[in-house]
Amino acid sequence: MSTHEEQPAAFDAAFPRTQLPESPLSFRRGPSANGRAVLLLPGASGTSEFFCLVAPLLRDGGCDPVLVDYPGTLEPRALARETGKLAIRLGLASPLAVGCSYSAWWLQYAATADPFAALILCNGFVEAEDLKGNPLFDHAAIAATPATELREQWRDRAAGGPSTPLSALLLKAMTGWLSEEDLKGRLMQVTASRPVPGPERFAGPVTVIDCPDDPIVTAPARARFRRTWKEAGHRQVPGGHYPYVNAPEDFARAVLASI
Repeated sequence: MSTHEEQPAAFDAAFPRTQLPESPLSFRRGPSANGRAVLLLPGASGTSEFFCLVAPLLRDGGCDPVLVDYPGTLEPRALARETGKLAIRLGLASPLAVGCSYSAWWLQYAATADPFAALILCNGFVEAEDLKGNPLFDHAAIAATPATELREQWRDRAAGGPSTPLSALLLKAMTGWLSEEDLKGRLMQVTASRPVPGPERFAGPVTVIDCPDDPIVTAPARARFRRTWKEAGHRQVPGGHYPYVNAPEDFARAVLASI
């Protein structure tokens, strides 16, 4: 077994998955729930396993990482609402939520009053227009492609590149961790996304984390997102579009410094 395969296996044992009754979400959490609860939400192509490198670092930094998987069949307001319900059902005290890419977009709909004390939005974007020109996010093409074929395309791209922790995780996601319907549903939402109306946006403390080497959320899109959240804290880390995989130490430090 390669190192890339061993890491998710060890992570699975350290952070077992739980599915709560009557919830569309599942989550992973360590057996010793100590420290500040931090909910981590993957992007459109990711799953909770994508946090296998950063979750132990956050735990060692004094946090209680809660790693959430969510369906691609719920609209954004419902995703934010269900994530809040999960935090309440788990009895988390003043939890933080970390959204990444697609989840950074829909997490903006989180309610302020309860339960999240703050949000961290990583590699977020304002709307689909910010991703325009990237063939991965062509709404018409995604809509016209059967879900099984769409996931095969993503799998082939992951398999065709060099072997890295990211490519290994993407390959696993596209061969079983992430269903065809959830991938397509998420991508349809990404490519139809509109700016979150001001009155509906989270009104509590926010930190924006972005990456100067992100090839998907480009420099103009990053600047636009920061302008949208001009009152937020801002931290830059390396790591492209997946800093929690490509630069987990930097990502963990940025999260810990934002708490």
